[in-house]
Amino acid sequence: MELIIDLGIIFVIASIFGLIIKQLKLPLIVAYIMAGVLLGDNALKIVTDRQIIENLSTLGIVLMLFIVGLELDWKKARDFARSATVIGIGQIIITGIAGYFIANYFGFSSRLALYTALTLTFSSTVIVIKLLSDKRDLNSLYGRISLGVLLIQDIVAILALILLQTTHSEFDYAYSLALAVIKIGALCIMLYFSQKIVQKIFKSMAESSELLLISSIGWAFLIALISYQLNFGLEIGAFLAGIFLATLPYHLEITAKIKSIRDFFVTLFFVTLGLNFSLDFESFDFSHASALIAFVILGQTIITMVIMGFLGFRKRTSFQTALALSQVSEFSFIIISLGLLKGDINQPEASLLMFVGIATIIISTILIENTDAIYYHIGKYLKIFEKKSGPFQNDSINIPPDVGNHIVIFGADHIGKRILASLSRQKQKILVVDFNPAVIKELQENEIPAVYGDMGDPEFIVALGLERCQLVISTTHDFYDNMRLVKKINFINRNCKIYVLANNPEEAIEFYRAGVERVILPSNLTGDMISELIGKSSHYQQFNIQKHIKELKLQSKKIIAK
Repeated sequence: MELIIDLGIIFVIASIFGLIIKQLKLPLIVAYIMAGVLLGDNALKIVTDRQIIENLSTLGIVLMLFIVGLELDWKKARDFARSATVIGIGQIIITGIAGYFIANYFGFSSRLALYTALTLTFSSTVIVIKLLSDKRDLNSLYGRISLGVLLIQDIVAILALILLQTTHSEFDYAYSLALAVIKIGALCIMLYFSQKIVQKIFKSMAESSELLLISSIGWAFLIALISYQLNFGLEIGAFLAGIFLATLPYHLEITAKIKSIRDFFVTLFFVTLGLNFSLDFESFDFSHASALIAFVILGQTIITMVIMGFLGFRKRTSFQTALALSQVSEFSFIIISLGLLKGDINQPEASLLMFVGIATIIISTILIENTDAIYYHIGKYLKIFEKKSGPFQNDSINIPPDVGNHIVIFGADHIGKRILASLSRQKQKILVVDFNPAVIKELQENEIPAVYGDMGDPEFIVALGLERCQLVISTTHDFYDNMRLVKKINFINRNCKIYVLANNPEEAIEFYRAGVERVILPSNLTGDMISELIGKSSHYQQFNIQKHIKELKLQSKKIIAK
């Protein structure tokens, strides 16, 4: 009964904080963490079955990583495996060394400096995946790179935990590392050779949607538990379980059914972060805490951008990836707990590192949610992090020379692909722009004119020949980039029709005021609307902008009322 009462209190308080945070236009993760802090030892001390709550929250992490594995396109992920590995290893080494010397500068002991460096080095897989999923950016270029870097970090973090739990003999360290590599190799081999058997089993399970859901969750926890027994943590196992089922024809159905269950348990995870927060104000040094927070948010961002710039990535992609990784990992809290248990660090020192971790998660959550707005204001100052040439630079030299009276499509993701397919059937002259090299490569292999480029780069926009095009369709979700594009086209080509994507009715109204011909709302998009969007010019004339604005205002009022 106590568990039910605790869960009831947690979700009521989380809901109240959620309403407040929503009004402030901040991410809901902040509300859940704040609810945990209020219910924890530093405030009300209401929750009694904390251990059970923590165990339940672990279910959310397992399901989240399982879904990420299910949704991962492994062929596309391989294109960035090398880059993600270089970025991940480079960031770990540089951040770790810098964190160690900063801690030494503050007068920390060598052992505390080591724990500080490990705590600050790794980023949160759960936080990043949750935020990028909400923003629908997991399949973007920076989303895939971020995910790859996080996987590298998780593997290194697990190895670090294994080493911290061994004795201090060099033989023990080497033996533990070798054993860890053998174990993960054995797990991957086992999954590979059992693939056909499992696929046959799931084919039978798929005849019942209920059985498919139960068996999928069972599979996720089975592999997660095997991974846990091999000392690789539940997260790695859940992710591998998802990848294993990603080739099934019904993996999307599995994903859709599990997401609502995941959200329930993931909320508990964020509340648990707040519950475990403990602070001794008498011995707490806010100057040290502030410096370490600044190092994680700013220092780690700069380190990641430098590495990605060296590899030839655009400043925008580098900034998005770096900001996504600018927080402390859930593994860091495990490292802190282990250090406390072994007696390597004391309670005030653990409280300091815990405070830094919670603070960076809250701050980075807000920053990630507003990445586009931040880049819009500071992007022009980030050129120092970008090479003049490289494999991920704008492909302006390959823009077809015969562009003119053509249609330019920005973004060839889900909506962009649907529009592109309709236009291709009509044999329209098309030019596709995307800043995902894998997408461009696929389009070019299909003989579709496509160039790699960043629509947020003014110089690149000029090179596209927009002054000669008849229609521009932007399917990207970035309000600032879309608005800047609209203003540029209105300046150089008043005859060009502009269609853009809006995230909500308020943005749609702003676009109409700026002179956009048609605004696309993903929630309202249908097959008929796609046909109308790319139809003949008579369709353009039939569309009533004022009527659509009235409908948008009505939608906005309904959303506010809810």
